[in-house]
Amino acid sequence: MTADRTDRLFEDGAARAAYVQTMFGDISPRYDLMNRVMTVGQDQGWRRRAARAVVRPGDTVVDAGTGTGDLALACIDAGAAQVIGLDFAGTMLTRARAKSEREQFGHTGFALGDATRLPLPDASVDVWCSAFMVRNIPDLDAALREAARVLRPGGRLAVLEIPKMDGGLLRPFARVHFNQVVPRLGRLISGHSSAYTYLPVSVDHFLTPREFTARLRAAGFEVTQVRRLMFGTVAMHVARKPEVL
Repeated sequence: MTADRTDRLFEDGAARAAYVQTMFGDISPRYDLMNRVMTVGQDQGWRRRAARAVVRPGDTVVDAGTGTGDLALACIDAGAAQVIGLDFAGTMLTRARAKSEREQFGHTGFALGDATRLPLPDASVDVWCSAFMVRNIPDLDAALREAARVLRPGGRLAVLEIPKMDGGLLRPFARVHFNQVVPRLGRLISGHSSAYTYLPVSVDHFLTPREFTARLRAAGFEVTQVRRLMFGTVAMHVARKPEVL
């Protein structure tokens, strides 16, 4: 798929959702390897940092768009009593379950689920988190409303994402990396012709860290931390659902 055709996916939310679902299913065998290569091995450390920022001992956590389960397992390692990993790409979940069993992480469950329609009761979890997922959601505001709905008062949210860069000296280098280097690496490692052409286009259609902070606040969250990682090409947002007065 060319960049122009990928751009058109952002005009049709249903088509984009279907494409993303199929794409992640196709690249699941090499997804972890590609993450390590693209981030020079740093992505696991970012997940551990996000988990430590929001998880408290005994928490119940939902990891939305869990993929192969790395963030879910980081949350267990940080002290969560239970983690529910949801994704709408079934082959990703198969790998998450196998990884959890192989590494002997108990108290994790992985199931099909849509971040805009979570199969969870109101005020049922302590933490909602995601890694490199929210820019793929056609209706971001619906997903943030769902996060607020399922979180208990005082519950916490953590999001790792590749934001649109809002200027600066590094922006031209980041664009070369995402627009030229990443698609070539993606084709070489994953064997998928278009998945990593989609990535830079999705970043261009996403939000800057400042804009995403505003969307979180509009959804009712108190943003407590915004950290830029890897020269600003990755952002970590930490937020809190206010206590009921």
